Amino acid sequence: MKRFAVCLLYFLTFSACAADLNLLTDNHPPLHFQQGGELTGFGVDVVRTLAERTGDRVHLQQLPFLRALHVASSEPATGVFTVLRTAERDGLYQWVGPLLDVETALYSADSTRQPVRSLLEAGSHGAIAVPRKWLAYNYLQKQGLDNLYGVETPEQMMRLARLGRADYVVADTLSIATLAREEGVPPSQLHYQISLMRQGSYIAFSLKTDAHQVARWQLALEQMRQDGSLERLKQRWLSPNTPR
Repeated sequence: MKRFAVCLLYFLTFSACAADLNLLTDNHPPLHFQQGGELTGFGVDVVRTLAERTGDRVHLQQLPFLRALHVASSEPATGVFTVLRTAERDGLYQWVGPLLDVETALYSADSTRQPVRSLLEAGSHGAIAVPRKWLAYNYLQKQGLDNLYGVETPEQMMRLARLGRADYVVADTLSIATLAREEGVPPSQLHYQISLMRQGSYIAFSLKTDAHQVARWQLALEQMRQDGSLERLKQRWLSPNTPR
């Protein structure tokens, strides 16, 4: 009976404050992507589970990433997933997470190149293709690398690798294999060189979103972490078989 009362109190605490939320995301398999006309992926499953646990109604929409961040910077009851939390972004949003840790790495586009052991070497070993909108591009610029081949999309980056016009590519270790396969590049062709960045990935809510609602999402995420459901979603979606 006592356990039932606790569960009932938990349910009432969440459902009494249930609200509508707009959750925006981009295309970044296996975290979030379109399949059969529906959004799916690790991040989508996490968001839907959190909404179910808090009783909130979520409306998912796919937008270009920078546009989604801009919308979420000003609109109430709006969030973006999944977002790398940086010092520059920290005060612009309310954060729920981390959902997972993300490693961004440098990969060689063929097996014949000499291994890279440092950014200094990477700066003198051929063209590094990377989307300009990614944090990794700004990071590498700040390191003084002048051999960056800035592109618009990750698809263009992988196409350059397939055509032999890029010596290196940059991607997170979760999505590199999927990005490669989608552009006809065998994942085994890409070889892990060095780690560039490690950051937590979050849901970023606008500052105009009810802070109590954001806190309820954080609490629900902690409960997912404790009961193992977050780990089970990671095991379902995030394959350990990434190019190394």
